[in-house]
Amino acid sequence: MVLLVGTLFVSCSSLQTISFDQLQAADISFPDMVRKVAVINNMPVLKTEDGHKVLSAELEGDGKMASETLAECIANVNYFDQVIICDSMFRAQDEVPRANVVFSNEEIRKLSEDLGVDMIFSFDRIHIQTKPGVAFLSDFPLPVEVVEGAISPVIRVYMPQRNKPLFVVAKQDTISWQVDPTLSDQKIIKDASEYVASVSVDYLLPHWNGVTRFYYDGGNVEMRDAAVFLRENNWNEACNLWKAAYEKRKGRSKMRAAFNIALYYEVNDQLEQAREWLENARKLVKAGSTDEQLIAFYSLELGNRVNKLSKLKIQMKRFDDNF
Repeated sequence: MVLLVGTLFVSCSSLQTISFDQLQAADISFPDMVRKVAVINNMPVLKTEDGHKVLSAELEGDGKMASETLAECIANVNYFDQVIICDSMFRAQDEVPRANVVFSNEEIRKLSEDLGVDMIFSFDRIHIQTKPGVAFLSDFPLPVEVVEGAISPVIRVYMPQRNKPLFVVAKQDTISWQVDPTLSDQKIIKDASEYVASVSVDYLLPHWNGVTRFYYDGGNVEMRDAAVFLRENNWNEACNLWKAAYEKRKGRSKMRAAFNIALYYEVNDQLEQAREWLENARKLVKAGSTDEQLIAFYSLELGNRVNKLSKLKIQMKRFDDNF
């Protein structure tokens, strides 16, 4: 797909890109009754040697830091009415450190009652596997030495009405650190704990992601004027001109206008209309052309958006679908 898009962009001088934010569905949908939640630190308490040398191939994350970061990120989304942080170290009394411990239903019931919440996010583990590597920086001619870290978190979501966790987030990610005299195990633990907590919110809650789309901006006066309105973020006026071009133009100019109109409807989350206009463009395209490839690519993108939008509407029902 990347090669296809690159070919299209090079071969079509009138083809431009535009980026905008699009609300994406989370991996999980919570019952509407869930309004107050807590984030708890259920990770083992481990001591890490201080110093400025990276000696450890395997590390465990900082539960207090991770749970506080996760609670802050969840609160910033404003999806729940209240977010409570409980960073008490539940594993502090373990004689032998235990990671990835599952709470019993009775423990969750008591915690929910004590904290006055409907649901609990439990940060259970952050395993960090490190290894040496190299990286290439855009502003530096030679490779630089780095430490690569494969981060494996475990976050469980509990509700007191259920005997088992409602959901488990265990999405592995990788980050790297440039080797310098200040790099230590403690810095790796701190950075990895904060990073994995912040990115995990995208799996748990609806979130905004930037997307990039193509549009045509040349060929006739309507398309050129519409591109000016588009650069001013005036989508309605741009669409009026695209519709005027569609009515009065023929052939490829008509196809391009239909393609752009499909984009207008996608931006406004009117996906059925977007697909109808894209089909209008498909009927006018020349077989085997780069335009046909672009339409096929955009059709896949629209299909993915349609599949996810119904889930997003369920998740945003608590806000009366205002998104």
